[in-house]
Amino acid sequence: MAALESSQLELIDAILSDHYHETLYPTSHLCIYRNNILSGIIHALHDTYPLLVKLLGDDFFRQTAKDYYKHYPSRSGNLHEYGEYMSAFLANYQPVSHLPYLSEVAQFEWFCHTLFFAATPQASNMLSLTDISPDQYHQLHLVLHPVSQLMKCRYPLLQIIDLCNRELNETIDMHAGGVHVLIIRKELDISLMPLDENEFIFLSALIEHQSVAKALNLALQINPKFELDQKLPLWVENKIISF
Repeated sequence: MAALESSQLELIDAILSDHYHETLYPTSHLCIYRNNILSGIIHALHDTYPLLVKLLGDDFFRQTAKDYYKHYPSRSGNLHEYGEYMSAFLANYQPVSHLPYLSEVAQFEWFCHTLFFAATPQASNMLSLTDISPDQYHQLHLVLHPVSQLMKCRYPLLQIIDLCNRELNETIDMHAGGVHVLIIRKELDISLMPLDENEFIFLSALIEHQSVAKALNLALQINPKFELDQKLPLWVENKIISF
């Protein structure tokens, strides 16, 4: 068994190496495996990062994917799990150093990818708020939708998405400021909800298992006019929050 494992590891190293010295395996044979693996990897990344493909162009994205693979080879037989570090890779990828927003776009796309393939949660018993007085809201235990992700963006992500989808024709000012977004999957649809900073702070506190009173206090520090009695019924109705 040890000899077989050793041979398998040697074959893997030979396939992935750019400087393989032909010993047991002819280089021409290894190229077949190498090209098939790389083709599968590029295809998987292409599916995971459609916005990056549009922003970079297909040819440049393919080269980027090849360079990414050199730094982050696949460690799993499931290609749905591949591509996690694209955001970190692009943040230090010299050819796109003048496009710092790409790293944020990649992070967003990875969140969408992981949410899409996340396990479907059990249906929760959504209680009605009609029998609960607003002054009792602080006693509730609120939980954010289990297949959701909060994202604080430095760049105008929603405009970038619209541009990629050809829903925006104007030039984007990348220095105009960012946005706070809730990414949520319902059934098989990924939805985006822009949030005010105080809403983002409140929902972030719930993710960190803070009490409603603590979350509310943090939101009020950002916006003293934050009104939970108006927000909460809408969030519950839209199944963003359960209790």
